[in-house]
Amino acid sequence: MSEKTWERDTSGLIAHAKSRKEAKLKQVNEAITTLLHKHQVVNFNTVAKAAGVSKVYLYSQPLLRERIEALREQEQTHALRQQMTYPQGKTDGSRDLVILAKDRRIKELYQSAF
Repeated sequence: MSEKTWERDTSGLIAHAKSRKEAKLKQVNEAITTLLHKHQVVNFNTVAKAAGVSKVYLYSQPLLRERIEALREQEQTHALRQQMTYPQGKTDGSRDLVILAKDRRIKELYQSAF
């Protein structure tokens, strides 16, 4: 009977997987940068479409997920401030502003509770 006297050389596979991961991260970061420069909405759908990756991938990468959520929150805060700067009286816009502020506060309370 022969014994196994060799070991598999998986270094090439590992290096290839690492380079693919880095390329995909670079792709996503470039997509986010492009969206920001074009003043487009940054959310999981737009980033996934622009980068050519799935939303599942974006959600599964903690750093990317945090960055997208932070940018999305930043855009919502900016929109909220912009609406507050130009009050329109009791219109649909002001009602939407109040609803947006309430939703944001509910989200903050929910996150702090858990």
